[in-house]
Amino acid sequence: MRKYLQLLLAATLLTGCSFAEAESKKETKSSEAAIEKPLKKNTDVYVPNPQVTEDINLKKAGDSLTDNKGELTLKTVKEVNKTFNVNGIEYIVKDVRLLHFVPAYSLIDFFHAYTHDEEFDFVKINVEVKNNSKENYHFGPVAMVNINDSIHKTWEDDFYLENLNGEISAGQTKRGNLGFIVEDMDSLNKVEILSGDLVDESKKKVADPVKLVVNVN
Repeated sequence: MRKYLQLLLAATLLTGCSFAEAESKKETKSSEAAIEKPLKKNTDVYVPNPQVTEDINLKKAGDSLTDNKGELTLKTVKEVNKTFNVNGIEYIVKDVRLLHFVPAYSLIDFFHAYTHDEEFDFVKINVEVKNNSKENYHFGPVAMVNINDSIHKTWEDDFYLENLNGEISAGQTKRGNLGFIVEDMDSLNKVEILSGDLVDESKKKVADPVKLVVNVN
């Protein structure tokens, strides 16, 4: 009988330890999930473009730098920092730039889809879009752009390809650039930006496009 009680006590202790260990693992996993969840949801971290030299350190006209993607020179910059709020969508146009780019030889084939020139000027628009609502939407920050009243581009001409157009989930933030190749341009005078319609999940239009005119000079 005594031996039986000892075995029963040992089994009880083992069960208790196993339960405690299981609960401990469960709590650990819950804690890890709580830590990982915001990291997975954090889609607003900007990743440098694989095709174009990063221009963040180019501050004034004439600044230039070279890396393994090519040589990039800033010709004009206009700080905009204009914010629009549409049905819970916060849309910010940060700046507009005119740049000259000489792509590395390894990127020539990529740019041949947009131009046959080995070096070119382009207009770059830096934007940020935040969905502060609880709804999922479809939105394009730049659907059309009119440059110097004479050059017309659409979102299909954008070569940055940073997936800024399209679905934006509730709570999601997108930030990045759109770039449009232009003929040699001595000065950037005016940029008119027209966004896409704001559309809900049922493909119903819920807001008109945003229009912004940026006078650079």
